[in-house]
Amino acid sequence: MKKCLLVLLCSIMMLTACAKKNYIVQGSPLSKEKVNLIFGGFTDETELVNMFGEPTTKKVLNDKETLWTFEYLNKSSVSHILIDETLYVIEKRKLEVIISKGIVTRFNYEENIDQKKW
Repeated sequence: MKKCLLVLLCSIMMLTACAKKNYIVQGSPLSKEKVNLIFGGFTDETELVNMFGEPTTKKVLNDKETLWTFEYLNKSSVSHILIDETLYVIEKRKLEVIISKGIVTRFNYEENIDQKKW
């Protein structure tokens, strides 16, 4: 019984050792909880930077409005060589904020988490 358990544990360790992990992270993490702290007409630019860091892009829409975009990407994969399978997890989050005179007027938040096996 002990030999069988030892062989099983060794097999599990060997399978784990044959896994290759990759990670790519870009941008500052975004979450619904933080986005819920934004209030149109009240939240200002400084508060946004304190919550999310510098925006990924700033685009002037017209003489009164600027669009700030915050993006977060987290890609991870685990490849199991012995069973020839790879699990991908791709997490994308995007916050778009329209600012007028230093104050948030409108915003939109999207998140997508996708898992795939190959």
